[in-house]
Amino acid sequence: MGEAIAFSGVCRNFRGFSLRDVTLSVEAGSIMGLLGPNGAGKTTIIKLILNLLHLHGGSISVFGLDSRAHEMEIKKRLGYVAEKNWLPPHASAGWLEELLSACYPTWDSNLYRGYLDRLEVPWGKPARALSKGTVVKLALAGALAHRPDLLVLDEPTSGLDPLVRYEVVDLLRELARSDGVTVLFSTHIVSDLESAADSVTVLSGGRVLASESKERLLGRFGRDGGERPGLEEVFRRLVRGGDAGPNAGQDPGAPSTGPRE
Repeated sequence: MGEAIAFSGVCRNFRGFSLRDVTLSVEAGSIMGLLGPNGAGKTTIIKLILNLLHLHGGSISVFGLDSRAHEMEIKKRLGYVAEKNWLPPHASAGWLEELLSACYPTWDSNLYRGYLDRLEVPWGKPARALSKGTVVKLALAGALAHRPDLLVLDEPTSGLDPLVRYEVVDLLRELARSDGVTVLFSTHIVSDLESAADSVTVLSGGRVLASESKERLLGRFGRDGGERPGLEEVFRRLVRGGDAGPNAGQDPGAPSTGPRE
């Protein structure tokens, strides 16, 4: 199906942190997990895809288009859910539709209401009266209602209870398998990717430690004649064995969430 996203030698420097020589690709219609401890560079990668940060080196293509030269064309085909709730306290599902339907010519009101019903998001309740999990589901419905080809998620399940996390991950799996949507899913919760991800990119200290299919990655760490390790064990071994280098530090693109893990 080709590549939905391709990074080639991407660099971005901050004071105390550098994203260095990132090369990775995401196959169209697949789910890639961006996996790493807090401060690894996951949010910086996402902000570079969204053209919210300047590149200091390398190139990024989305749908085969240069991400800088074709920003508006790309963003029309992209849905995004951030970790931090950006909705104002008074915002409701109806308010969000009014806002987003004006931005996307392909907005589908029936699809939007279908997602709200499926995810059990009330129509008229303001964001201040909703649980964190329901706000995430509202944002997800809004990101999907214009039928994007690419869905980018920045730690959407962080701090949610396991039931809501399962709901979100199950929907992502369905979108990729049934609708051909490409999903880039940033998280530090390994279990969210265990069953859903087709490929995994592991980051630490601004460096890519591995970027390949999940099956190949797990197979590389299997012992001869023994049982393959789970993704969590592979992640631990990669991060503990990887040299974060002298520029490791808090990812400047990410909200402060406490010390790095």
